[in-house]
Amino acid sequence: MTEQNPLQAALAKATEMQLESDGSIKQNLAEIVKLLQQAVSSASEDAAAEKTVAEETAAAVEEIQRTYSQFISVMVHELRKPMTSIRGYSDMLTKNVVGELNEMQMQFAMTIRNNVISMERLIADISDLVKMRVGRIRAEPKMDMAKNILLEVEKNTRELAAEKSHELIFEIPDGLPLLNLDSTRVKQALTKLVENAIKYTENGGRIVVTATAVEGGIEIRVKDNGVGLTPEEVERLGELWFRGDDPVVTNQKGYGLGIPIVQECMRLVNGRLFYESEKGVGSTFGIFLPAMSME
Repeated sequence: MTEQNPLQAALAKATEMQLESDGSIKQNLAEIVKLLQQAVSSASEDAAAEKTVAEETAAAVEEIQRTYSQFISVMVHELRKPMTSIRGYSDMLTKNVVGELNEMQMQFAMTIRNNVISMERLIADISDLVKMRVGRIRAEPKMDMAKNILLEVEKNTRELAAEKSHELIFEIPDGLPLLNLDSTRVKQALTKLVENAIKYTENGGRIVVTATAVEGGIEIRVKDNGVGLTPEEVERLGELWFRGDDPVVTNQKGYGLGIPIVQECMRLVNGRLFYESEKGVGSTFGIFLPAMSME
C-alpha cells in the first residue's frame, strides 16, 4: 500500500468527514475538500516539474562529462603521437645510434628525453584520472595477496629511492588477510604514495611502508621524514593541481595529481585514504583495503 503524504491524508480525512456530516458543516467541509483537491493537484504539478528539471539537469551533466571525456581522449591521443617520435629519436641519440655525441650534446639529448618521459607520465595520469571519474575505468576484482602487491610496488620504486640515497623499507608480515579487489588500482595508488614520499623527502631520508591486519581489512602506511605539510596544506589535499610551497616540493617535477588519483583508486576498490602530517617532521599516508569475507 502506497503511503500518503500529509496533504493527501488531509484530503481523504476531509472527504470522509463530508460524507458523514450534514447541514452547514457539510457545506464547509465541501469547501475544505475543494481547496485540498486544488492543493494536491498543485503539489503534483510542482513535483512533476521538479522531476523534469532534475532529469534534464542529470542529462546535461552526463553530456558534459561525455564531451569532456572525449576531449581528453582526443587530446591524449594527439599529444602521444609526436611525443612517441621525440622519445624514439632522443633514445637513438643517447644510445649513439646516429653517431657519437660530445658531452654537451649528450646532456641536451638527455634533457629532451627526460622531459618527454615526464610529459608522458603527466598525460597518462590525466587520462587515468578522467577515465576513473567518468566511469570508463571500472574495478576488475580478483583474489590477490597484499604481499604480492607490495613487493611489486617496492620493485617499481626502489630505483627512484636509490637516486636520492633514501633508505626504503617495506615491512610486510606474514598472515595478512586475502584481498578480492582490483590490484592494479591498489598498486597505482601505493606507487603514487611511495613516489611522493621519495620526492618530498630530502636526500638521505627514510621511508617505511608497513602493512597491518585490522578489523575488516588491511591498513598500509607510507611514513617518511620529509618536509611535511602545514595544517592549511593538509586541508587542501585532494585538490587538483595543488602542491605545497616548500622549496623541496617546488624543486621536484609534479603536477598535483597524485592524491586525486589515489582517492579515485580507493573509491573503485571500496578502500579509504587517510593521512597525517607535520611541517618539518614528516608525513604518513595510508590506505585501508577491505579484506575477503570468510563467512
